[in-house]
Parts: sequence; structure tokens; C-alpha cells
Amino acid sequence: MILGEVKMALDMNVDVGALIKGLFSKKESKAGASSGPNPYAKVIIAVVVVIILIASYVYFVYIPTQKDLKIKNEKISQIEMIKYEIDSLSNEIKVAQEQLVIAENEYKRRSKLFHSDKELEDLYGQISLLAMQNKLMVTKIEKGVEMPVFADGSCDNSNNYEDDNFVNEEEQPQLQKVGYYEFTVDLEISGNYNFYTGFRNGLAQLKKIININSESIVVLESGESKGGVKVTSSISTYRLPKDESEQCIANQEF
Repeated sequence: MILGEVKMALDMNVDVGALIKGLFSKKESKAGASSGPNPYAKVIIAVVVVIILIASYVYFVYIPTQKDLKIKNEKISQIEMIKYEIDSLSNEIKVAQEQLVIAENEYKRRSKLFHSDKELEDLYGQISLLAMQNKLMVTKIEKGVEMPVFADGSCDNSNNYEDDNFVNEEEQPQLQKVGYYEFTVDLEISGNYNFYTGFRNGLAQLKKIININSESIVVLESGESKGGVKVTSSISTYRLPKDESEQCIANQEF
């Protein structure tokens, strides 16, 4: 038993290099003749070759393939995210288009009733032309007071003051939405009363809203216009806000 343990200890202390070298060297017999190559040499060579091939595959094929797959997966993930954003933007565009159609229809409806800036400039000419067609003389036509007509709700005025000019919220004027503006036109017209009724009918047939606020009719009893009438009236009409600054204003300004 002790002899076996000694032999094992000797075997463990054998030089590994010498052992490998011995595998590939020819052994000599006691008679001095050399024996054949070590039978384990081919197996070891085959194992070494397999290990080299596996290492080469891992280094040159597997690792680059994994990196390429990772890059492709990241690109696929980005593409999916882009598709999601495109779908989201498409839905937002669709909703915006629907809101635009509603706003355009509302603007067209209001435009039929309210004057634009250009139409306001033409209003005086239309009144003068209508009076002329009814053989009346316009002695006065001028714009009177203009007042906003407020709509329901209020405007957010939190962004109307810069940070460097901070104002307490309680001191900020509350801005209200303006639905439209009403303004008056003061008129003085003279001529035949029957012709004046034709003038009034003509005003009523105009496409835009025109109301007669006040009207004073005086029959002329002397001069060349005897038997005719002199009419002093105030009519009102309406216009939409020109821009954003007119859409929201403080109520106490008026």
C-alpha cells in the first residue's frame, strides 16, 4: 500500500512537457529496438484541431454574428417605434383635419352674416349706391361706436406676461373671448318717403346682418324739398375679430 502511494506521487511530479514529448517520440525496447508511435498522439491531435476550429468559429463567426443580430434587432426596434409614431401622428392629423373642416364651415357660416375688413370698406359704398338707386340724397354717413360682444368662456392669459415683468395673478386682468364686434353707422338721408321705404327694403335684402337701432323721420314743409322727408338713423352691423389680439380682451376696457 505504501509502495503504491509512492509511485503515484512520483507520477504526479513527472514533467508534463516531457510527458507530451514522450507521446510523440518512439520508445526503445530493452533490446535496443525502437517501438511505434504513441497510440494517443492522433487522438490528442484531433482534440487540439477541434478546439482550434471551435475557437476560430466562435471568434470569427459566432461573435460577429451576435453583434450583427444585436444591431439588426435595435434597428427593428427603432422601426417599430417609428411606425408607432407615424400611426400616432396620422391619427392626430386626421383629428386636426376634422377640426379644420368644422372650423371652416363655422367660418363660412359666420362670413355670410358678419362683415370682413374689405366688406366694411365696401359698406359705405353699398349704402350710397342703394340711396342713389332709390333717388335719395345721403347728407351724412360716418362710423359710430364699436363694441365687442363677448362669447361664453374666458381666455388663458398666463402667457401674456413675461417672467422679468412678473405680475401677481390677482392683478392680471381676466381676458374674455370675443364672439364678434358690433359697430354703428350714423346716417342722414333726405328725399321722397316712398323711395326711403325702398331704401330700407334694400338694406334688409343685403346678405350681411344690418339692424336699425334708431330712426327719426321729419317731414319737410318748406323749400324745394317740401313734402319730402329727412331721416336721421343709426344702423348697426357686425364684424369678426381681425386677429388673435382682438379675440381675447379684458372686459373692463369697455
